[in-house]
Amino acid sequence: MACCDGCNSKCNEYLSYQVVKYLLIIASIFFWLVSAAIMGLGIFAEVVRRDLGSMNTFLVSPAAALIAAGLVVFIVTFLGMAGALRDNLIILKIFIGLMITGLLLQLIVGLVAFAFKDQAKNFINEQVSKGVKSYFADLDFKNTMDWVQERFYCCGGVDYEDWEKNDYFRCASPGPASCGVPHTCCDRRANPTDGGVVNTQCGYGVRVYERLELVDIVYIRGCTDAVLIWFEDNFDIFAGLCIGLLLPQILGIIFAGIHIRNVTSIVEEEKNKRWYFDRPDGSAYGFQPVPHSEAESTL
Repeated sequence: MACCDGCNSKCNEYLSYQVVKYLLIIASIFFWLVSAAIMGLGIFAEVVRRDLGSMNTFLVSPAAALIAAGLVVFIVTFLGMAGALRDNLIILKIFIGLMITGLLLQLIVGLVAFAFKDQAKNFINEQVSKGVKSYFADLDFKNTMDWVQERFYCCGGVDYEDWEKNDYFRCASPGPASCGVPHTCCDRRANPTDGGVVNTQCGYGVRVYERLELVDIVYIRGCTDAVLIWFEDNFDIFAGLCIGLLLPQILGIIFAGIHIRNVTSIVEEEKNKRWYFDRPDGSAYGFQPVPHSEAESTL
């Protein structure tokens, strides 16, 4: 398909075709490689988790989420790349359909989570409660929970009393950790270590005291509320992040739609083009049959 000399509209159309096509290919390849890296990271995390013999809980299955998300993006971006590279309208339409479906699902999940935030909060608390029971057996959950408690200055899911559900910290337990909480619940702000050795027994036996007596000793508030408050305080950042995630998807849909229009227009033009050619009888022009292109065959 070559640009017709002296015809600005056709030249612009062909230029648009080339620019959009290669933008779509480059973007698809980039996100295709990113999705492959995400899948690789998820597979690596899953192998490590299995080697450690960790138990399965909802909150500590990021490996499965990474693999699933990476696989979906890998397939969709591959379709976008293949469709743009081959000017295959069927593949491009499938790509647009999948992109629109994914975009709608993300919006629906966000709206449902916002509309049913109380139910979502209760669900998270239930999952944390399950994880607390297997705190020492599930290294994934233990590491995640310890990090959250230290980072957000919190203890447990609903509050520090959640640790009563753990066999080691239960008040009826005969061990030294009885009626206690993990050391990551200890308030480092009031009792800084200054880089020294952390007292891993600082939370032992603290739950025998009244709630107000524990201020400046351990964190009292639950981690679910602490994390939700942190999200609310940083809402503008997360709003920008959401826009950053949605914008490439919207642009992908728009570019694919423009490319379909450009390819369709060029194919139709090739079908109906009047070509000049010489004939023995001196006639000037007629209709020249044009071979079917791959793009035309996909209409």
